[in-house]
Amino acid sequence: MDFIPTLLVSLGAGLLTWLLNCRLQRGAVLSSAVVTLTAGLVLPALFPQGASLAPMAACASYIGMSSPSRLKSLGHVMVALVLAAALFTASAGAFSGVGGKGGTIAAICAMATWAGHRGRFFLSRASSCPAWTGQKEPSPVSRRFE
Repeated sequence: MDFIPTLLVSLGAGLLTWLLNCRLQRGAVLSSAVVTLTAGLVLPALFPQGASLAPMAACASYIGMSSPSRLKSLGHVMVALVLAAALFTASAGAFSGVGGKGGTIAAICAMATWAGHRGRFFLSRASSCPAWTGQKEPSPVSRRFE
């Protein structure tokens, strides 16, 4: 399976689902269903490898279903979609015909992107953390009486 067509389908399906879900407020399930059904009908008719790209569209639509509290921006969604395209391409021969691979890839990529963002957030705040700067943190009792 080629990476570039997989990446393009991933970005297209995932961003369309995200747009329907987050911007147009159509709901995560309906947004994913519309994108996945359309991809399943259109991709095999238009492209010779469309039948193998349709599952990638479903996987990408699962990422587009993510809550804005987890994937906060369009950039985070795009990072997760690129990761999903890479994992989907790398695992093309593994577990063929076994259900759940697309959802598992989507969950891994969404959680990795969210965790990466959270880790960067916490590391950027490290300079204000008393434990990292060697300062003594005030006790909860003394904070109450200040």
